[in-house]
Amino acid sequence: MDRKVVDNATVGIIANPASGQDIRRLISAASGLSIAEKTNIVRRLCLGLWILGIDRVYMIPDQSGIAGSLLRSRDQGVAALDEGWPEIELLDMPVEEKAIDTLRAVELMVRSGVRLIIVLGGDGTHRLVANACGNIPIVALSTGTNNTFPHFQEATIVGLAAGLVARGAVPLSEATRRNKVLRVEINGLCKDLALVDLCLTDELWIGSRAIWKPERVKELFVTFAEPDAIGWSSVAGLINPISRESDQGLHLTLCPPGEGQLTIYAPIAPGLILPIGVENVQILKPLETLSLDMPRGVIALDGEREFAFSQKDKIKIWLDLDGPLTVDVPKVMQIAAERGIFNYPSPYIRS
Repeated sequence: MDRKVVDNATVGIIANPASGQDIRRLISAASGLSIAEKTNIVRRLCLGLWILGIDRVYMIPDQSGIAGSLLRSRDQGVAALDEGWPEIELLDMPVEEKAIDTLRAVELMVRSGVRLIIVLGGDGTHRLVANACGNIPIVALSTGTNNTFPHFQEATIVGLAAGLVARGAVPLSEATRRNKVLRVEINGLCKDLALVDLCLTDELWIGSRAIWKPERVKELFVTFAEPDAIGWSSVAGLINPISRESDQGLHLTLCPPGEGQLTIYAPIAPGLILPIGVENVQILKPLETLSLDMPRGVIALDGEREFAFSQKDKIKIWLDLDGPLTVDVPKVMQIAAERGIFNYPSPYIRS
C-alpha cells in the first residue's frame, strides 16, 4: 500500500495538571498522578513523537509545573543523553487554571493545523477537548480519577502511534474510530456533551463538581456501558452492557436501593462500591430526543456537575453517533508491524 509522508506535521498535547485531584480522592480510594509523573509521561510521548519525525508540539503554558518541568527535562535529556526532542511551543494564551484553559488551547491547536491532539486526563478533560476539537483526532491517555473513555497505555507507545498517524504512515481511515456522545440542549441551545454518562440529580447547586451521593441521582444516560468500567456508567454496564461500537445507548431511572426492578452493587468511583436501585432501563436510539420531567436539579456530564435547571428551563437530551474521532493505538501499532513500517530503513523513522 502506498503511503504519503506528511512533512512538518505538528501535534498538540493537553496535559491537565488538575486531573485526578478532585473530591473523589477524599471520599473514595481514588489515586492521582503527581506533576512529576505527568511530566515524565509527556517526556515519553515527546521521545516517541520525535523518532517518528514530529518536529513541533504545542502545549498549554501552565503555571502548575508541567510545561516548565518538561522544558527542564528536555534540556537535561539533550545534554546528558543526547536525546532528540521536537520543539515545544507554548501557546500564546492566558492561563487561569480552569476548564477554559483546555478549551482555549484546543481552539488554538486546531487553528495551528495540528494533525492530532494527545490528551492526558480523565473523562472530564477528554469531554472538554471533544467540545472544541472538531474532526481533529484525539489520542486518549488516562491520568484522571474516573477513566472510562480514555485508556491506560504506555506513553512511549502512544507517542509512536501518534507519530505514525500524524505522519500519514497509518491513514486516519484505518487508525481512528468515531465515538458516540450525549448532547444536551437547554432552552433551544446546544450547551454541551457527555462522552460516557449524563446524570440528573435533585441537587440545586453545582458545589463540588464530582457526584458521589447515589441517593441524589435520579436518571442516568450512557453512550456505552462496560461491565469493567468505573464510574456511573458501571451501573448500566452491570445490567445491560452496551459496546462503544453499538449504535445505541441506555437510559436508566434510578430509585432507592431495595425498590424498583432491581438493586445493583456498582463501583461509582475507585474503591466506592454502593447499592444502586434501578426502576427502569430503556434503549436510547440515535437522535431520539428525550425531554426532562424533573422540575429542577443539576445536570452532571461525565461525572461532573455542570448545569443547574429549574421548571422554566426546557431540557432535551439525545444520543449522537457523530462524536469525536479517537486513535486506536493498538490497531495502529498492529498495522505498522504488519506493513513493516519500523523496518530499517524507513521513510518515517529518524535514523
